[in-house]
This record gives sequence, C-alpha cells and structure tokens, in this order.
Amino acid sequence: MKQKKIEAILSTAQKMFGRYGLQKTNLEEVAHMARVAKATIYNYFENKNAIYKEVLKTEADALLNKISQSVSRELSPKDKLTSFIKAKFSHMKKSVNILKVIKMGRERALIEERMICEYLFEKEVNIIHSILYEGVEKGVFHINNTLLSSRAIGESLRGFELNLSVRDNSDNFKNSLNELTQIVCSGIMAEKARLKA
Repeated sequence: MKQKKIEAILSTAQKMFGRYGLQKTNLEEVAHMARVAKATIYNYFENKNAIYKEVLKTEADALLNKISQSVSRELSPKDKLTSFIKAKFSHMKKSVNILKVIKMGRERALIEERMICEYLFEKEVNIIHSILYEGVEKGVFHINNTLLSSRAIGESLRGFELNLSVRDNSDNFKNSLNELTQIVCSGIMAEKARLKA
C-alpha cells in the first residue's frame, strides 16, 4: 500500500512538474490528483523539492533501464553502440522534467537538477565505456583510451539533448543523429573490422 501511494504521488508530480514547473506546482493539487491526503505526502517526502528530486531520479533511472535493455539485446559492440544512441533519444522524450532542465540550461539549474543530470551523464558514460571496452577486446574497435572516448561520445550527445529539448523529434534531428552514429562507429572501427563490413 505504501509503495502504491508513493508511485501515485510521483506519477502525478511528474506530470504536474512537467506541465507547470517546480515553482508553479502546488502540493495540494498533487495530493488531490494522486488521491491522497496532503499529510500523506509529508509522510514520504520532506518537501516539494524532495519530490521533484525523486521525480528527476525516477526519470533518469527509467531512461537508463530502457537504454540498458536495448543494448543488452544486441550482440556486436557496433550494434550495441548504435542501439545505445537510438534508445537514448527515443526514450528520452518521456523524461519531460529532465528535458526541461536541459532546455533551461544546466548553469541556471538548481543544484538537485544539476546533480541528477550529472548522475545520468556518468551512468551513460559507463554504459558507453563498457561497449567500447568490449569492442576493443574483441578487436572490433581501435581506441587508445576507451574512457576518454566514452566521455567524448557522451559530451557530443549532450548537444543532441539540447536540440531534442528545444524541438520535437523531427526528421532533420533523426537524420543528424543517424549521421553522428555513422561517424562515431566508422571512426572507431578497427581496420580489419572495417574491411569485413
């Protein structure tokens, strides 16, 4: 019962924060829409900022879970990297509050917002790093520093995050993302793997 109430609060808060933002979202409205007493919210969360932080973390974890599932279905490191990029942007659209933070700009973000964005970035870099490391081990990728390359790929994808937050997922966006994926994969392929492809 407790978990269902927490999920109802977070689900409602996610929609309301996404629509109205942190400042304009009212906890009484959240309680009413989640069908719980306002006092119930305070049983689980210290204040509105705590709920907001949990909503952002929930969005980040859901995105990471979808990315990991997509990557795990692939066999080759190249397909895993392609799957990572496609999954990230197809599922990121559901992370409405994270996209709002990105659109606003990290420098104007609250500390909690920056922390969640950095948490998400570091987890994504870890996934990319595991893909690149596997690719080097299998002789598919030729990379001198897999961690540095992982961070570089992660940073380049941040530009696409901003583009996604400002515009809808247009054909131009998809084409640019596909082109970046091709450039990254072609650039890191080992010579013998490139000849086989």
